[in-house]
Amino acid sequence: MATTHIKRSTSASRLVNYAEKRAVKQDGLNLDIQYAKSEFKQVRDIYGNPGKTQAYASRIAFSPLEFNPQAPHDQATVLAVAKEVYAKAYPNQQVALYEHADTDSLHVHAVIGAINLETGQKMHGNWHQYRDRLVQITDQVCQERGLMVTQPDPNRHEKRSMAEIKLRAKHQPTWKDQIRQAVDHTMQNPLICDFQAFQADLKQQAVKVWERGKNLTYQLLGTNYKSRGTKLGIDYEKETIFNELASRQTQSRTNQQPERATKATVDSAQSDPGRTPKLPGHPDSTASHSQNVSRSTTSADRTDRRTSQPTVSDNLKQLRQQQRQLASPIKTDLTKRLRNVSKTDQSDQSEKSDHPQTDSNRARPKQPTPQPTQQPSEPDHSRDDGPSR
Repeated sequence: MATTHIKRSTSASRLVNYAEKRAVKQDGLNLDIQYAKSEFKQVRDIYGNPGKTQAYASRIAFSPLEFNPQAPHDQATVLAVAKEVYAKAYPNQQVALYEHADTDSLHVHAVIGAINLETGQKMHGNWHQYRDRLVQITDQVCQERGLMVTQPDPNRHEKRSMAEIKLRAKHQPTWKDQIRQAVDHTMQNPLICDFQAFQADLKQQAVKVWERGKNLTYQLLGTNYKSRGTKLGIDYEKETIFNELASRQTQSRTNQQPERATKATVDSAQSDPGRTPKLPGHPDSTASHSQNVSRSTTSADRTDRRTSQPTVSDNLKQLRQQQRQLASPIKTDLTKRLRNVSKTDQSDQSEKSDHPQTDSNRARPKQPTPQPTQQPSEPDHSRDDGPSR
């Protein structure tokens, strides 16, 4: 049974320096293992593609139940298995292999050059894809050699490194355990329904969390200790956290809908008591039921009712006739009043027309009436009867 691991590195020489110090056996693919560092550098210079990523660090560990770390035969077998795995996974790249026996299980460190010797291109993609492919090839080789194939534990929700396992055996807490406990405490609160609330609650527990691509990164405040959710376990990964928060939001919305409907019914009943629905056990329900029964009549009863009772059109006619009768005296009285008003207006207008003439006469000065002119009359000879003197 073998477990695998792979990650990106910015320095191939640093990986080689670490691995070759404690190696009990070593071997290489597409390079001379004695000059691994210089050959890695030569390939980078030839293809003119130095970049930041120089190599990938990988490791294959075997179960102590199958191989003894101190047995030379087992050491040779493990190195041969590891060489076959990497030859199938990276046939066109430089690979330096270093076997360690300083733990309970034999394991092989591999330094994989980032440049493809045929195309001159670097490895591009997600290291999770590289790991999945490496796991698949490792299981295939182990099965062909009759070794146990690693079966993932579906109930394993936490991932722990070897250092954590050793500290836990000594009953010593680790900083990763502090982060796990803080996340567990936060997710136990049913009121946490979104990522902002998740961040705020963790901050109160001295843990900072933020999104980084497809992962979540956790860090203890005041320290440089930080880890991705994929390193802590399945329960702390971004997909698991976001799915749980989304399900809580959906559940809260479904719970709010019946509460809103109940509240709306109560409000409508309070605003209009007459519209309150009557329950079957209420005393008024019997009367309403009888009314409903009386309304459901047959067509024959409705025909008899039409002949015996006046129709709606007849009622309207009677109502209009009554309105006419009531309106006729009012109309007569109104006509008389209008006539009197018109006569009064006419008299007032005549008086107003006379007043201006009087005033004009008063304003004019009196002119002397012309006297008739007297013409000289002829002498009256009738009076001269006697002699003139």
